[in-house]
Amino acid sequence: MTAKGHVALASAATLTYLYVDSKLITTLPYFEYFLIAILIGSLFPDVDEPDSYIGNKLKVVSIVLSSIFKHRTFTHYLILPLSLILVSFLFKDNVFNQITIIGFAIGILLHDCGDMLTKGGIKGFFWPFFPNSRIALLPYSLRFKTFSVEEYIFVYAVLIPLNVLLILHFFKMGGL
Repeated sequence: MTAKGHVALASAATLTYLYVDSKLITTLPYFEYFLIAILIGSLFPDVDEPDSYIGNKLKVVSIVLSSIFKHRTFTHYLILPLSLILVSFLFKDNVFNQITIIGFAIGILLHDCGDMLTKGGIKGFFWPFFPNSRIALLPYSLRFKTFSVEEYIFVYAVLIPLNVLLILHFFKMGGL
């Protein structure tokens, strides 16, 4: 999935949740940073691909990681966001760090969900338990190739309702 697709999917999932439960905005400290962390996290797993959006921004890190790991391996495994969530508990006295790390981990999970919609899915997602299994969210015939017309249709199918949700959320929160 492209960077635009990952950001669109992460935004749609987050805003859908916020539309259903808008209390999160008022009860979660550092809410804006939480959202930013989700969006950055939704791009992060592709840091192992030097030609990706984030790989271009973090070129040295990307080249090092791509020389050690193949694309859609370690940075796409479930163990990474779960480990981050566990690490976040070390920051129970620093809510900002804890919320940022959890948001980043959620973004990684949303990225993985996006990649599970592609023809390739994710091999080894449940590493180390099932290192050779390939996981996807849809049957092969309903998945798309990255950069394909079907992916762009999917992204726009997500973006249109996302804009509607933004408008509805704005009115629900008392805007205009």
